[in-house]
Amino acid sequence: MDWRLKCLAFQLMDRLSFRSSLHRALQQHVTGRYFQDISVSALQTYQFHVDNLAKLPAGATALEFGAGRSLLAALLLSNAGAARVYAYDLNRLATTEQVNDVVRQLRSLGRGDWAEISSLDDLAERYRIQYCAPGDARRTGLPDATVDLIYSTSTLEHIPEEDIAKILAECRRISSPHALMSFVIDYHDHYGSADSRITRFNFYRYNDAQWRKFNPRGHYQNRLRHSDFQRLFSELELESLVDERIVHGWAEADLDQTPICDTFRRYSHDDLVTSSGKFVLQNRPATARDS
Repeated sequence: MDWRLKCLAFQLMDRLSFRSSLHRALQQHVTGRYFQDISVSALQTYQFHVDNLAKLPAGATALEFGAGRSLLAALLLSNAGAARVYAYDLNRLATTEQVNDVVRQLRSLGRGDWAEISSLDDLAERYRIQYCAPGDARRTGLPDATVDLIYSTSTLEHIPEEDIAKILAECRRISSPHALMSFVIDYHDHYGSADSRITRFNFYRYNDAQWRKFNPRGHYQNRLRHSDFQRLFSELELESLVDERIVHGWAEADLDQTPICDTFRRYSHDDLVTSSGKFVLQNRPATARDS
């Protein structure tokens, strides 16, 4: 599908009061993206959060922002022993049938005894998941210092920088003394996944004014690079325990084929070619902040 047509579709949906239901119908009947296929790579990605949960004391509480339509990550964290998982999303994307589809896939993969649910209300009792959608991670309403693991997957690249700062400030507030923040960030141009005629760094062609025309609210991409997140985390007094750049096999060739506009020429080659990143963060100790 031509990426500009997809962009136009999102721009039109942004104007509709029933855009969520329309988007769901398009996924069901047009794009075929209503259900999430559990791939090996997806499980490997979410394993990053599971491994970080394992570093914490037993009975840890977790919070995800950008929980998505299948709640796969929340289910995996529950299965790994989280005492409670708060799954936040601005919009109520998940449905009972999508969660049950994931549950059946996990069961078929032999990854445990997974019970299906009758409604999303069953998540709290069966999986210790509190689905908070619509819910705003900038203002969770949770008590101070009560969450042990905060995580997100392919979410931070879709949030404006000023809102990321507000979310992370809230994360710092609700973090327990030993809390970890576990983030996987996808840096490529998401239109490139749908249109093979453009590279997966196609948005490097456009300056900020030009890109605003191609950046609808329903498919927002902030275009922040790995170094931008490093700076942002440091400014918010978060200490990096893991800071990993990932360069996928396609990245060098795609970068070579993409003209770079002035907006991105200040970035290093390493920044431009990095296609995803992983971070584990914690609140910077008071002694380090004071020094």
